[in-house]
Amino acid sequence: MADLSKHDIILNDISHIETQIAVLRNNFKEALERNKELEGYLNELKKENIELKQKISELEDEFNTSNADSFGSLNLKEKEALKIKLQNLISRIDYHLSS
Repeated sequence: MADLSKHDIILNDISHIETQIAVLRNNFKEALERNKELEGYLNELKKENIELKQKISELEDEFNTSNADSFGSLNLKEKEALKIKLQNLISRIDYHLSS
């Protein structure tokens, strides 16, 4: 090391710094590419999320409509009979669960 002049030491330091810069530049490029990939994936997931929310909304509307049609068309006697049947069924389930 004593043989190296200040000029050689500075050149070695500069070379080392250039190597570090090249590595950092490559890491930065890789990070940018990965970030772009992740942004694309995020956008796909957002679109899918919107589609799923729309599907849920459609299914809820369909369910509410079918329930309104099913129970709304029953007269008072039919509703009362259905209520009694449900109570009997619940009682039987309770009995089986408690045994």
